[in-house]
Amino acid sequence: MLRRYRKAAGLNGTQAAAVLGWESTRLSRVETGQYLIKASEVGSLLTAFGVVDPETVRAITDVVESHQRKWWVAYEEVLPKPYADSIALGEEAISIKTYFPQLITALLQTPAYAYGAIVSSPSPAVRRNADALVQVRQARKMVLTRSENPVRLDTVIDESALFPPSGATPDVMRDQLRGLLDLSKRDNVTIRVMPLGAPAHPGLTSNMTVMDFRPPWPPVVLIDHLRGGVFLEDPEDVEAFAMAYDAVADAALDVDASREMIKNYLEGKTRD
Repeated sequence: MLRRYRKAAGLNGTQAAAVLGWESTRLSRVETGQYLIKASEVGSLLTAFGVVDPETVRAITDVVESHQRKWWVAYEEVLPKPYADSIALGEEAISIKTYFPQLITALLQTPAYAYGAIVSSPSPAVRRNADALVQVRQARKMVLTRSENPVRLDTVIDESALFPPSGATPDVMRDQLRGLLDLSKRDNVTIRVMPLGAPAHPGLTSNMTVMDFRPPWPPVVLIDHLRGGVFLEDPEDVEAFAMAYDAVADAALDVDASREMIKNYLEGKTRD
């Protein structure tokens, strides 16, 4: 946000750093999250950038002033930084839209299903810490069920993900399907199924997670990959993936038909 406000004010790094008597390299480290900054310093920079709206200033400085210990800090030794960042963003999001080809999104995974997905990783470190990572995934789900401001989740699940993964026992998938049906009853959770015969759609080439936040924070896109993840914040990138997700959702079954398909798989009424 500081980088965006600086650029909007027409200031380069050297000019902005001079406000606090810094070298431009120090400001650069602040803008990339590598250097801590005080709330008073944030206030001085915002003033220099012409940002004076009290709500905006409070929202920005609150991030710096917050010393609350987050629950995932206890797992920092086993969490790659992109994963920890995605957890932090998920805690603050007001809505999350996500699609993962052939996999149920982590926010909806049961412990046994999550364990199976985690131990399939080619990384020995990930497999070694599988139990702790399962605990992390279960703790993340609290954003959907918390009493105040639960996150709005909109997800599309491939029909192929409703089949038991290779090596999984029938009980694992039955529990996972029951979990999907239970969570789908919540007003803040929308689950759609992408049928096997669906037309081509943008999700065929990439997973995607689009997160929206309260003002002044802009939306963010997360693309997961084998070694972590990539965050996209450029407005054009975010808009492209937001449109792609809408296209994926449009290609999927509606909510009622999706719930019926999940019930059929739970009852063993799969396709021939």
